[in-house]
Amino acid sequence: MKKTILSFLFFSIYIFTFSQNKTVDSLKQLLVSNVHDTIKLSALQSLSHEFENKDRLQSFTYGKQALTLAQSLKNEVAIGDCYNTLGDLYWFSGDYTAASDNYYKALTIFEKIKHDRGIADSYRNIGWIYQGQQNYGQTLKYYRKALAINQKRNAKRKLLANYDDMGIVYKLMGKFDSALKYCNITIELGREIKAGKGIATGYGNLGSIYFEMADYDKAIENYKKSNIIHIENKDYYNLAEGYLGIAECYLLQNNIDKTIENAQLALNISKKYNYLNSVSNAYFKMAKAYALKNEHTKAYEYLKLFTEFKDSTYNQENSRQINEMSAKYESEKKELMINSLEKDKALSDEKLEQEKKFKIYLIIFCLMVAGFAFFLYKSNIEKKKTNNELSHAYKEIETKNKEIQDSINYAKRIQEAMLPEVSLLQNYFPEGFGLYMPKDVVSGDFYWFNELNGLVYFAVADCTGHGVPGAFMSMIGIDKLNQSLIDKKIEEPAEILKNINNSIKNALKQNNIQSGSKDGMDIILCSYDKQKQILQFAGANRPLWIIRNKELIEYKPDKLSIAGYTEYDQAYKNNILQVQKGDSIYAFTDGIVDQFGGPDGKKFMSKRMKELLLNIHSQPMHDQELLLKKAVEEWQGKLEQIDDILVLGMRI
Repeated sequence: MKKTILSFLFFSIYIFTFSQNKTVDSLKQLLVSNVHDTIKLSALQSLSHEFENKDRLQSFTYGKQALTLAQSLKNEVAIGDCYNTLGDLYWFSGDYTAASDNYYKALTIFEKIKHDRGIADSYRNIGWIYQGQQNYGQTLKYYRKALAINQKRNAKRKLLANYDDMGIVYKLMGKFDSALKYCNITIELGREIKAGKGIATGYGNLGSIYFEMADYDKAIENYKKSNIIHIENKDYYNLAEGYLGIAECYLLQNNIDKTIENAQLALNISKKYNYLNSVSNAYFKMAKAYALKNEHTKAYEYLKLFTEFKDSTYNQENSRQINEMSAKYESEKKELMINSLEKDKALSDEKLEQEKKFKIYLIIFCLMVAGFAFFLYKSNIEKKKTNNELSHAYKEIETKNKEIQDSINYAKRIQEAMLPEVSLLQNYFPEGFGLYMPKDVVSGDFYWFNELNGLVYFAVADCTGHGVPGAFMSMIGIDKLNQSLIDKKIEEPAEILKNINNSIKNALKQNNIQSGSKDGMDIILCSYDKQKQILQFAGANRPLWIIRNKELIEYKPDKLSIAGYTEYDQAYKNNILQVQKGDSIYAFTDGIVDQFGGPDGKKFMSKRMKELLLNIHSQPMHDQELLLKKAVEEWQGKLEQIDDILVLGMRI
């Protein structure tokens, strides 16, 4: 009885608070108030939804806090809802693998407790994932499951979303009559229940359908109707998508100025709220528009920006992982069914007889299908026509891919030109090697040498990312190192790291929270006085290893990167070592130690690399390079190289 009264009291406080004030401030106040955890959980969920289209990072933070609290309360409905919310956030951020993982976790929980609303929500979300894979058969399967449950529940707001989903998938399948039908149902139902967001979505989808039907005037008209409501609702994600749709229509109408105007509006919104897919699409539309306008310099600039963002979109690896998770879910579901069946009686003879009859009927059906082979000939002609159209589209894609690849190859030549000549280091270390294995055409790892006042300086660095984004960061890093040593005459390694930390943060505008840039690099930087045999070094997340008398000595770095999350004027420790003749020195990035492989598909790890170097350090340096490369390739086997690899070795 006490528990019932207490629950009612908490519920009354909750209702009173939210009826009085539904602002973000009031929700945040609940989190620090002395109220029941159930109310705090509701506040966290509301805050996550409140920031969904305003501040994605804030929304993630509140969503994860809500999940942790729901788990501590053992509230299974809330746990499932939190997984679905996080799945939505990952989906809108372009991380489809993480989205799928959360959706399947939610579905497993809701099916376990037989919670119809949660099951329907999860079915719908999984349908989104298959839609992203262009697996429309599976998409319709899950959308129809969700629709059937919500029709039975007469949940009109949920049905609004289901009808909207059906319209989208039929559009993607090219079945425009069905697509228009479901979109109009969405708009009518939205008006009935006064759901502005649903009406806006319906108009937006009508715009996209008319676009596919090449009726660009009607498409623009509906996109604009949709955007008026999106602005009222502060739905910035769909507002950006609406501007992109309008831009594409104007592009096909050859109205270049209007194309650029609307693409720029979409770009401004997408950058502000970190909608990566929308940013990428806006860059590509700007590139096409300026190309048609014969402003090729601007077109090339936007094409390069588009290339940087292309890795954020859905890829084959995501597809593979999603299918694995789907198979895992189905497998677990079948296992539960088998466990249940083991408790039942064996199948009766009558059921076996029915199965035999079914096989006979199946054979008869197959024979009937064979009789319709004549009609397949007609459809084959249509397929040839479609294949010709696909072939033309493929050639266009092939041309664009070649242009992108040419740009990347050109970037490689620029990056190679900025890397220093190895001969400079060999003047000080006649015995040495550099193992350099980029993951992609261009690399986020780089080495650097220079000379000042009789000292040689050398560095090994690992920039955020790899490929084109990593290569841009590496060129910034090389430039800032040269400026620090040559222009500013800073000689102490730790002071050089402090200077490049400030320089890179300024270059990437990391003082501006809105920029969202947290890129940086890990680096080890050394100076060597050959006459005195004194080695100074400073490390940002990268150690220095020295092997002396068959013993490996590890010198720890500062547990800080360069730029990213560091403070301005961040200090780094300067280390001074007296080296000896015969010492073997190794500086490296984390490419080898993080590489998956071996019989169990595990990481190579630092311990294994130490053992390898201890075994080979007495060999000539050139041979050590070959042995290192052979070891990592044998460990990797048929698995993919996951990161750039760089190892610098030298002997005193």
